[in-house]
Amino acid sequence: MSDEPHRLITRRRSLQLLGGGGLLIASAGSFGGAALVGTSDANDYIARAAAACTLTPEQEEGPYYVAVDTVRSDIIGGQKGLPFRLAITVLNTQTCKPLKNAAVDVWYANAAGLYSDKASQGTTGQTWLRGVQFTDAHGLATFHGIYPGHYQGRTTHVHVKVHTSGATDQNGRLAGGHVAHTGNLFSTDAVNAEVYKRSPYIGDTAQIVPRAQDFVYKGQHGSQARMKMSKVASSLSKGIVGRITLGVNPSATPAQIGIHS
Repeated sequence: MSDEPHRLITRRRSLQLLGGGGLLIASAGSFGGAALVGTSDANDYIARAAAACTLTPEQEEGPYYVAVDTVRSDIIGGQKGLPFRLAITVLNTQTCKPLKNAAVDVWYANAAGLYSDKASQGTTGQTWLRGVQFTDAHGLATFHGIYPGHYQGRTTHVHVKVHTSGATDQNGRLAGGHVAHTGNLFSTDAVNAEVYKRSPYIGDTAQIVPRAQDFVYKGQHGSQARMKMSKVASSLSKGIVGRITLGVNPSATPAQIGIHS
């Protein structure tokens, strides 16, 4: 297997990119079985990020949340699209240390701009691009999916909740705990434009909305929930890695923000 992913982010480059938007560039995740960076680099970066940790602002849940709660890292579910590895690190803002055993819950649209398990979109009973992962000792949870699609009125985004004090039940689903954070994660306009020229995304004729025109991004502090996007290799077809760190108070309850889309 190629060692290209190891060269995605050097230690020097990681430190240059520290800060701004709560991003964690170096992480101990993997893509295609290859580590993105060494553990020592990840630990060093986490320590530096924690020194300036802040609470990540809430964004609205939106109308497409479904409590599937299946604990799994592979959320593709047969969907076609560009390979996408999402690496989310959670920091405890009360201690400024990685938050271990937090349940990170994600859901987002497919290449056609549709969500699974929504009767209004003809996807009832399907659960693709939804899943939960518990963070490891580094506060890291990773998901293997496809790059998110887009739809009318919204810029490209991934929805996320962070549940604390939960566990996996006998059916492999999240049980117990409470929600400490609800938000959106945002990619970049440049990456979106490049991806959406490709099949199957090109079949979605909905207007591509720039981040600056998205009501959640500009009205709910979305600039502090930007993912750092990196190509796995020189060819975009090999996939993209998105990384972000969320600062969460594990005992907090998210503010109620109006539901739109």
